[in-house]
Amino acid sequence: MDFRRLYEDDDFESELRDIIFNDCDFSEVIEENNFYEYHYFLSHLRHNLFKWYPFKKQGILLEIGASYGQLTELFTQKVNHVVCVEDSQSKADIISKRVDNAEVLISEFDNIDIDEKFDYIILCNIFEYAKTFKDSKNPYKDYLSYLRNFLKEDGVILIAISNRLGLNYFAGFKEEHSNQLFAGLNGYANVNYVETFSKTELEELILSSGFSNYKFFYPYPNHEFPLIINTDKFVNKIPFERRLDYFDNRYNLFREDVLNQLFAKDGIAAYFSNSFLVEIRNSDMEFPTDNIEFVKLNSDRVEKFRTITTIDSDGYVYKSSSSVKSNDHIFNMYEQSKFPLGKINYLDCELIDNSIKYGLLKEESLETLILESILQDDKKEFFRLLEDYYDALFYESFESQDYAKSQFLEIFKERSNAKFHCHERSNLDLIFSNIFIIDDEYVAIDYEWTFDFEIPLEYIFYRVLLHYTLTNKVFKEFISINEIFNHFGLDTSHFNLFRTWDHNFMEYVFGYLPKPPQNILQIVTKDSEEEVSDDDEVDEYVNLYLNSDEVDEEKLEFLKRDMVINQRRIIVEKNNQITNLNKQINSKNRQINNLKNQINNLNGKIKDSNYNSINNHMNNLSNQMNNLSNQMNNQITALNNQINHKNIEIGEKNKKISEYESSNSWKITAPLRKFIRFLNKRKGD
Repeated sequence: MDFRRLYEDDDFESELRDIIFNDCDFSEVIEENNFYEYHYFLSHLRHNLFKWYPFKKQGILLEIGASYGQLTELFTQKVNHVVCVEDSQSKADIISKRVDNAEVLISEFDNIDIDEKFDYIILCNIFEYAKTFKDSKNPYKDYLSYLRNFLKEDGVILIAISNRLGLNYFAGFKEEHSNQLFAGLNGYANVNYVETFSKTELEELILSSGFSNYKFFYPYPNHEFPLIINTDKFVNKIPFERRLDYFDNRYNLFREDVLNQLFAKDGIAAYFSNSFLVEIRNSDMEFPTDNIEFVKLNSDRVEKFRTITTIDSDGYVYKSSSSVKSNDHIFNMYEQSKFPLGKINYLDCELIDNSIKYGLLKEESLETLILESILQDDKKEFFRLLEDYYDALFYESFESQDYAKSQFLEIFKERSNAKFHCHERSNLDLIFSNIFIIDDEYVAIDYEWTFDFEIPLEYIFYRVLLHYTLTNKVFKEFISINEIFNHFGLDTSHFNLFRTWDHNFMEYVFGYLPKPPQNILQIVTKDSEEEVSDDDEVDEYVNLYLNSDEVDEEKLEFLKRDMVINQRRIIVEKNNQITNLNKQINSKNRQINNLKNQINNLNGKIKDSNYNSINNHMNNLSNQMNNLSNQMNNQITALNNQINHKNIEIGEKNKKISEYESSNSWKITAPLRKFIRFLNKRKGD
């Protein structure tokens, strides 16, 4: 099969082989090599796509195009028997080493020699290449028909694939298979080896292949690193509101998360989902997934806090442990739900095995009411709602200076001698979307971050407000946290402490999970907001803004982007260049080691009869090795020169950033202080 799949590379395959055959810790490898392809092939977050799926424990699964086994290990945990099909011995060897109990078959994808019938056939990032390996006028239709021969009567085909009309492609992401902008949107005009489809096109393919029963799932933000799995029932009711975290580079044409909410409001979000997971069923019977309407996966946390939240078709919510290590977390949620907090009660729940179950509320949340008051520019109603919430939260609280006991310090690390209001028990996640008013009483639906010790309510209140300031532009533009704290007579001098606590709490929950560097390529017009790249121009803008009597928010946003973020991005790019050069050196080292091994093998085979011939061959190999060694030494010298140059350049950039951030004008300008607090929070996150 003459095609190269996503992120495949011969040198990288050799490196992956070394990682897997040497039993390296994948999390450590990712931390040391924080690039997208390492995440793609080694991260446990790849399992999110199928971790929630209700596989039969005694099922048999066929994985076509298993690549390097990044999903295979999960499948072996879910079903009784897994067969992987790959097209090369090297991939088969890697899968066999990585996964103990999977059968690996080396075969062309359209000529699989196996007699078994399967409950599940998986194609993840492989179906789009069918036109390359299926010789047919209608390769995609015919390949689906071909796969049907391997299905049991009640079997399913699961296809994970990008949406040709994915919103990310409109927003400035390159089509990943072709590495071209708008390739899919233009119908793959200059690409002849791969093709993805819109939802309507996929439906037509499925029906034309003889299937009549299927269900679409919408993984967000995409099918490679999904955080939620949506369906037609909820894709417009619970739209995804975050941006992609895992990518290499993109153009920033617009905020796709914002537009997705607009599409959801108009009822068309499904057609612009970045990816699809399609379940194609071999019969018209009912399937277990008919009962699954929404899934949220919290796999980016430390293992003891990982959960899966599912909404079923009967209107019940299940919050389940993702592994044995998170069973205690679920049980703690159930226990803590029995104790109200101030005037806030918790929705009744039921403990079933390692899940809690509660009803999905149909009433409007407090968030909806508060945002309506903001949209109507009604501060009186806004503060009425907020005062009721504040009263419910602080009801029957007590002042405490001794809150920072061992349990508190284990999570939040730092203490203060100030007095704060507390309850004996606490809930850190009382955001407005988790609060409902039922029969004039406040009811909370989330008990996940409840604790049986004191946590200052002022911090909890601040944390709620910070959530909306960071995630909701309308809220941020309507009012500031300072104004709200002043309204309630609360001390704003503790904000730095609260930010520190929040940073430490997030570290407690998520640990350290590196994300690949992101390069956002901005397209700017030749007007007053042209991007500044020259240092002299930066100085000119800095002097203009810092010495101006009026510094408006719009100018500050421009200054923030072009003065600080642009400089820091340059530093990241230089570091990435250095890392890539180091990878090239490692590749040369591997070539040298391979040549050394060949020489050693020849040494063992030398005999009198053919000494001259073998000795000549060995000398040739030695010469090749010396040439490579000289090339590598030259590259190392060049690299060291580049590193020295880049370090000097980085030092100058850091010095300039420090000068900007430590100048008196910068510190005394109120809007700029807002900007610095924003940067500090971004660094904390």
